Amino acid sequence: MTQMLIYEKIVVLDIKKHKNTRVAPVTDFSFAASANSIPIAGVEFIEASKDYPIAFIKNSQSAYIPTIILGLQDNQNLFVSKEGKWNAFYIPAYIRRYPFVPSTTNEAGKLNICIDEAYKGIDAEKGTPVFNEDGTPAPMLEKAVQLIQDYHMQMQHTNSFTSRLADSGVLQEMKAEFGTRDGSKKFRLSGIFVVNEEKLRALDDAKVLDFFRKGEFAWIYSHLTSLSNFARMLDKFFAQPK
Repeated sequence: MTQMLIYEKIVVLDIKKHKNTRVAPVTDFSFAASANSIPIAGVEFIEASKDYPIAFIKNSQSAYIPTIILGLQDNQNLFVSKEGKWNAFYIPAYIRRYPFVPSTTNEAGKLNICIDEAYKGIDAEKGTPVFNEDGTPAPMLEKAVQLIQDYHMQMQHTNSFTSRLADSGVLQEMKAEFGTRDGSKKFRLSGIFVVNEEKLRALDDAKVLDFFRKGEFAWIYSHLTSLSNFARMLDKFFAQPK
């Protein structure tokens, strides 16, 4: 899973190049139709758990990344319709910030704000201006920047939480076999990690209190509750037209 997951042509926003650029609101989510999972910040767990399974996936550095599961196969998003509609109430911040995205932090400690020039809603005549006439960020861009900065800050907290969760030894790989109610079709799921509730209850009081004081215990149980959404996803999967 990478920063480039749903982006095709990322460029740094530049007043000279993008002075007259206008961006229409995102109403077509086809850009995410092939994303079968996306990162999620801990602060999103409670709302996201109402719609999606939340699990943990190891990245190339063996760090655990909190992840929303969107599909049961590669390049499959069961929450984006053929018409590009997002079929869930809560839309994750990772998706809501599109077509904007931060690049790596620069020397001044600030995020560079980029835009996906492949976004079909970019137009020099239609949409909302990115910059004001005087070259300052327009309200639309200010709102996008605030979302990106908030998300970046929340992910730092989330990474700390996930690291401590992994160190506590409560994460275990989930290997499951799902099937239709009549048993005619089966599907195997592996490579994702979940909290073992028995190990969680066995943690010493100091660790439990630490998670609680940091507001993270609710995240853990939102994750556990969200796993029931796999059954709903399976219904979506088998209900797809052939």
